[in-house]
Amino acid sequence: MSSIKERLSREIVAAEGYLTGLFWRNPDNYNFYSEEKLNYKSFMNTAYGFFFTLGRKLSEKGIKVFDDISVSQVVAETNTSTTYEKYGGFETIHELSSEVRDKEDNLDAYYGEVKKYNLINKLIEYFGERVITDEGKYNYKKMTKEQLHTYWNDKILQLGIDGDNKYDEHFLLEGLDEEIADWDENPTVGLPFYESKRMTKITTGWDYGHVYMYGGFGGSGKTSLTVNKVIMSCIQHKEKLLVIANEQSISEFKKALIVTAMGVGTKEYVDRQKLNEGGFSDDEKERLRKAVRWVKDLCDGDEKLITFVFMENYIMDDVKKLVKHYAARGLKRIIIDTGKPSEGDASMARWERFVEDMKEIYKLARPNGGGLNLAVWINVQLADTALKMRFLNEYALGDAKKIKNEASVLILGRFMWDDEYEGGKHELLVNQWDDFTQTYIDKPLKRDKGHQYYLLFYGKNRRGADNKTGQKVLVLKPYFGINTWYEVGFTTVYDDHNY
Repeated sequence: MSSIKERLSREIVAAEGYLTGLFWRNPDNYNFYSEEKLNYKSFMNTAYGFFFTLGRKLSEKGIKVFDDISVSQVVAETNTSTTYEKYGGFETIHELSSEVRDKEDNLDAYYGEVKKYNLINKLIEYFGERVITDEGKYNYKKMTKEQLHTYWNDKILQLGIDGDNKYDEHFLLEGLDEEIADWDENPTVGLPFYESKRMTKITTGWDYGHVYMYGGFGGSGKTSLTVNKVIMSCIQHKEKLLVIANEQSISEFKKALIVTAMGVGTKEYVDRQKLNEGGFSDDEKERLRKAVRWVKDLCDGDEKLITFVFMENYIMDDVKKLVKHYAARGLKRIIIDTGKPSEGDASMARWERFVEDMKEIYKLARPNGGGLNLAVWINVQLADTALKMRFLNEYALGDAKKIKNEASVLILGRFMWDDEYEGGKHELLVNQWDDFTQTYIDKPLKRDKGHQYYLLFYGKNRRGADNKTGQKVLVLKPYFGINTWYEVGFTTVYDDHNY
């Protein structure tokens, strides 16, 4: 260890010497750097630590010019003449003060270098010689103090991830061809599950520093819409994305992705049920492979663009560790599917736990106050009691309605009711493009056989208007077989206060 400290002392000797010389040349510097910030222990070379501390003693006595006489007086008063002479006395520090006369603009840089080596010295106590061993892109000499702090703090966070919870990390765009073969040969059961200029206009897009909360009823296509609207956008714009899932597997997400790629890209079709049943025909295999090629072309072949992590147990402390871990690696867009209260916490009611968990998500997302400036999209399930609500707002979240407070945007979705179609008691007029008049007109929707329209309510919108301040309800027409969600137009659903 002594050899390591000697090595570091040699590397920092110039910065420590120049910093000390600048303080002696201009004693006013001591007024801007308190003893807590800079003191004897801050120096690895004891000679400069001594002269720097002696200079502070002179400054505290109100001495503005450090000459031989005033320095000798303070040396006598502090009984440090032996050490003073050992380090060359006034001649040494006077020469150093003269040497730095053209280096005053570099004071902050020398200070930063000294503090950086303070940090390196402390890091070595915990991590050993690894701290000063170059590895890959890691080079402690070229890194700033802040970069070193982030790098080693991330190492500690990684240790926290290796706990009792289990994580399966995958890359959504990797192994798609192999996955098709697996779906073909190993059938699975179940998968009841897309695009939007108007949706973007309403919130001005999915921005950093905000939590976007999307609530829907069970089995209504929350994940499908998220794949279409959010994941496809990240692929198109080459934006790195982290998906944290706790219900649907990586295979199910890949199926939704391929189905969407056929719907919006290749414009071809394979029955979604066939992805579960397997036994693809040659034509179906070629259509699926063509969809894979379309996705790879769209993302320029970057198969690691989207990281997928499945959480066996959804616990907020573990979610926070994961988000910090991947944010340090540049993944600043996060999807959580599905948000719910932490498991295994019996200290409070589930809805209270959910509210507290969402506060933690907001703290991570926010651009200030220690936040990571993330763009977070989180899917949540609406309460069964809200199935009777015609107008959706935060009350559709049930007892957990206060989670709305942590969201910048709250989107709530439901299928149109039978009586809201043309001729129904609560017929909705939807502003749609009319080919005959070549303009937008309000007209009702006819019930198409085998299709249902979907309504998106905006219960809260810090990035624009919500349904209480003039934003109309957005109408979508989903085709689940190819996971496309076409925008139809806007409508007005009157608040019946049935909540």
